[in-house]
Amino acid sequence: MTEYDGGSNLARIGIIGGSGTQHLPGSQVLDVLTPETPYGPTSGPVSLARVGGQTVAFLARHGAGHSLPPQQINYRANLWALKSLGVEGIISSSAVGGLRPGYAPETFVLTDQLIDRTTGRIDTYFDGSLPTGVRHLPATEPFCGVLRRHLRQAVTARGLPFQAEGTVVVINGPRFSTRAESAWYVSGGADIISMTQYPEPVLAAELNMGFANLAYVTDSDTGHDGSAPVTAEAVFGRLKTAQPHILAVLEAAVSTLDECYRAPQLMDPEAVRIIMDQPVSGPSAHAAPGSEPAPAAGR
Repeated sequence: MTEYDGGSNLARIGIIGGSGTQHLPGSQVLDVLTPETPYGPTSGPVSLARVGGQTVAFLARHGAGHSLPPQQINYRANLWALKSLGVEGIISSSAVGGLRPGYAPETFVLTDQLIDRTTGRIDTYFDGSLPTGVRHLPATEPFCGVLRRHLRQAVTARGLPFQAEGTVVVINGPRFSTRAESAWYVSGGADIISMTQYPEPVLAAELNMGFANLAYVTDSDTGHDGSAPVTAEAVFGRLKTAQPHILAVLEAAVSTLDECYRAPQLMDPEAVRIIMDQPVSGPSAHAAPGSEPAPAAGR
């Protein structure tokens, strides 16, 4: 395993694998890096791999063996590490629950809006501390339209059922919703529900990286359609079946991105430079080789 020493533009595209996506089968792994960050350890090592003819940086959101629950993921470290490798655009995969008709299990959703209902998560690099101070991020469009368009082309080409838009409500987890909560989220405009789609998109935007999310509906949350309420076993069961499709869509989307892609520049580049110049905090701590923590429930 290679220790990353900073300063290299090794990959322009990053992939954050959600529940069930621990690695990229079939891809050519070029190197495995252990990034150090100013914000502590990442969820795990970052793999540099050839995917769709491009070099990508891959990180499993939930760590080895799906050991990190949603509220304990070090989102700032993960996004900083990808930026430090030269990443300009990130495509993530995630498991979600469907909240209304049209967002049934086994449907893909190209998320375009989010509603944050999390608590206690550190969700900015610009928290008032010196030398960065406070910066205000325009967040009208939290997901990159260009990356979403590439995902749409990829999922359409495979003939998979999908929704081209969807508002995700993000809850803290690891518990699932009550029936009353689920109905309340629908009344507020949510189509799908997740535990991980905040603060990833806004942290990426604070570092001037584009972000898109390929969501896969594994359940109908509390059973609004008459189905059984969600369980972790049901989530992982559907994800296992869907993995070939998820990986194929990710690969196809990456293959169509070219050198012309540029992320929306929503933050002052000098402010981003200051963040990226922060001193690192030491080696990341990961699970010992061969250890397999118990899977953490959640989407």
